[in-house]
Amino acid sequence: MMTRTNPERGMSLIEVLVATAVLALAIVIALVVYDASRQSFKKGENATEQQEAVRIAFDKVSSDVRTLGLNFNPDGDATRPDEQLEAALDHAIILRADFDKDDPAANTTPETALAGGAFNVVSTGNDEIVGYVLSKPDGTGPDTITFKADVGDSPRDGAVETVTVNNVVLNPTAPPYTLYRISLNNNTALCCGGNFIVRTPVVENVSNVTFTYTGATATFKDASANISEAAADKAARDALTRVNVQLIGMTRDPDMNYKDPTEASTAPDYHYRKFTLEGDVTPRNLRMKGIQDLNSDVVPPTKPATPSLVAGHCGGFLVSWAANPSADGVTQYRVNYGTTSGAPDGSHATSGSPFFLDGLTTGTLYYISIQAQDAAGNLSVVSNQVSATVSNLNTPSAPTGLTVTNNQAYAVRASWTPVTTNTANTPAGDPAAPLIRDLAGYRLYRGNTNAVTATAGFLLVDETKVHAPAEPPHVDSPVIACHTYYYTVTAVDTCGVQSAAAAVASGQTADPGVNPSAPTNVQAFFLGAGQAQVTWNAVTTDVNSNAIAIDQYDVYRSDPIQKNADPLTASWGTTPVGSPFATTFIDNGVPALKSNELVYYRVVAHDSCINYSDPSSPAAAQCSFSGTVSITSPNDNDVVAGVVPVTVVVTGGTDTYTGVTITYVHSVAGLTRTYTSAVAGTSWTDTGWLSTPPGNYIITATVTNAAGCTSTALVHLQVGSVVGCCLDLFPTSATAAVCAGAPAGCKEVTYKIGNSRCLTKVSVTAMTIGWTDYSGNKPRWQTAKFDGTAIAAVGAWVAPTPTGNPEVGTASKNDFSSPGPIVPYLNPTTTTNATNVTYVFTQSTKKNVNFTDAFTQTYTFTLLDSLDQPSNITTSCTFRTLTAQ
Repeated sequence: MMTRTNPERGMSLIEVLVATAVLALAIVIALVVYDASRQSFKKGENATEQQEAVRIAFDKVSSDVRTLGLNFNPDGDATRPDEQLEAALDHAIILRADFDKDDPAANTTPETALAGGAFNVVSTGNDEIVGYVLSKPDGTGPDTITFKADVGDSPRDGAVETVTVNNVVLNPTAPPYTLYRISLNNNTALCCGGNFIVRTPVVENVSNVTFTYTGATATFKDASANISEAAADKAARDALTRVNVQLIGMTRDPDMNYKDPTEASTAPDYHYRKFTLEGDVTPRNLRMKGIQDLNSDVVPPTKPATPSLVAGHCGGFLVSWAANPSADGVTQYRVNYGTTSGAPDGSHATSGSPFFLDGLTTGTLYYISIQAQDAAGNLSVVSNQVSATVSNLNTPSAPTGLTVTNNQAYAVRASWTPVTTNTANTPAGDPAAPLIRDLAGYRLYRGNTNAVTATAGFLLVDETKVHAPAEPPHVDSPVIACHTYYYTVTAVDTCGVQSAAAAVASGQTADPGVNPSAPTNVQAFFLGAGQAQVTWNAVTTDVNSNAIAIDQYDVYRSDPIQKNADPLTASWGTTPVGSPFATTFIDNGVPALKSNELVYYRVVAHDSCINYSDPSSPAAAQCSFSGTVSITSPNDNDVVAGVVPVTVVVTGGTDTYTGVTITYVHSVAGLTRTYTSAVAGTSWTDTGWLSTPPGNYIITATVTNAAGCTSTALVHLQVGSVVGCCLDLFPTSATAAVCAGAPAGCKEVTYKIGNSRCLTKVSVTAMTIGWTDYSGNKPRWQTAKFDGTAIAAVGAWVAPTPTGNPEVGTASKNDFSSPGPIVPYLNPTTTTNATNVTYVFTQSTKKNVNFTDAFTQTYTFTLLDSLDQPSNITTSCTFRTLTAQ
């Protein structure tokens, strides 16, 4: 008997789908677990890397700050002009210490490159002047620190130079940053900016670094990045006892699931995890210096002989005097000068007589005296004073030997024999006459034929660019390749007196074999029947971005083409319709066009070799616009800051122009401002552009005529964040601070200031006031007032007890609320609209009119925008010393 069994079968469709879904779910869960593990590992890697880097950097900063001042002045020389702490800023520090004390090759000797001269012992070299600053990751920054130090001569000469540290960030609001350790170069020939600053990166991905400086009674910081060298500020830096260092690092990558509770959601580091290290550092050597050896030479040289002055050279005197006795051991002399008897404005060091004292103002009376200094640094009493008026009796001799040679692509080298003499043996009292002592430089003239002359129309560069003795030679660049130029040159003294011209010389560059870039911003407009105007921007680079000059442009016109046709299908002739040297061309041969036709134009640039550019993009002539649109201010490639008026004009046209639109496009932030004027005219000025943020901009102006046709112009600008002083004393001839009433009222002294330059309001962020109490009344600082209103409460100022005889006091405030006290923009400044600044003291600051107290003042400001909000544009002002009257 046979039986039937059910046949074997596979999984049903439903079972397959269920199994697939279970498998997919398992894979998803595995991937989620893997991704979570990967992200967790990445976070841990980021955090570990961040913390380790910040710890190492913090230890390095703290170690250097802890050494601050070590062996700074081992011989106790009272005349040494340098400081232990050179700059005390919120987000930067510059200090000095003997960092190589443990180097067996250097720990027993001074810095050989910089020792001697004015000082017996110098144990800190330029490379031991160390700073910590922030910069952007690419090493750039909008800010600059300047300070003064005796670093420009080897051996040191006792005279300070201004050191400039560029590319730093002093307002760190857009991290990440890189923390750099900077020092100065022992090669004094590089002084005092650029390659003189040695930069070493310490740590990347820094959110912020902050330094807080504390003295015995209060905190201190420098009011601005232009470090004040006023006695009160130097004393305040010298009196500090502790530095708090805070370093905040951030992860290399953001964590989008993390939100920093201390940051706004719009902050650039909102999704970055931070790691902060902070600590107080007490530099034990601050305020310490060596004690002078009691057996050392402390006897100053004898009083120098009365000097004699020889006038006749522009901007200076030849100063002569009899040398001190050899027993005095004089190593150098100081030539003191000033416009007020008994009150020198400055001094120069020299090894002996005679000395040419330059840098003076021709036509001004000066008072000159001499002091002698020996090897121990002892300084003699001042010689008898003499006076004379600076004059100019000379004309420089004409340069000779002018030659012009090919230097490199797009450049020629003009060289000539340097001028060393004047045309006559004057002044008679100068034993080296006709030696020229007042040469400012040279004026180089260029033309396209040998008819070039030393006249304004041919001037290429003047003495502000062609300095003596650095030049000759002078490289003229960029020039048109293969184009022959003709040159002549004159010598000019510091009064602007010009010599006769050198013989004409000619030269040209070789063929670079590189094509120019194609012209841009080509526009075409009908001027009338059969006539069109074509304009474009000048070509300034080749295809490799090298700066070039262009000889000529070829303009091509297409055959008529249907308006709706693709411009790429246009037919072009092989012969240009014009070859102008300028960036505009009028085509008088436009063919008659049907209503549905148009013509295109394109432009080709070339040099004299001949290297041709690619054709520009085609531009159609479809409407009528006469005249040329240009941005007359600022100029293309200008560097600007603050409120920058932008002026647009139309020249050579007959249309009615109904208005203008100006756009401001930042290279990173994009469109930052649009200005529109519907006022008809030929000139418009936007006075409201506060040029922020810093960086590169393209400004485009578009003018519209009554027919609705538009024409454009553009310029490229580089915007900075620091402007010059906005303020002036009022009136500018004022030399006194006026007592606010009767003799008792001299507890308050007032002067006027006006803001007539910054085109917008400015807000005070910091103030430093200094005073010298010649009256002997011992006034103590209370506060300052703007137009009668106290700008800070009594006690809110940092005002250490004055010291010295006469007493020198100082008061400062670096934390005004935002915005702080405001000085409005008013031009012109008048008696009624000027801001009255009043200093309030506890005692009278003036005893009598013959013996008056003196005041110094430094302000730091932020420019305000149209909504009275602080910008990132700053300025500082240091006014001349005022006396109480």
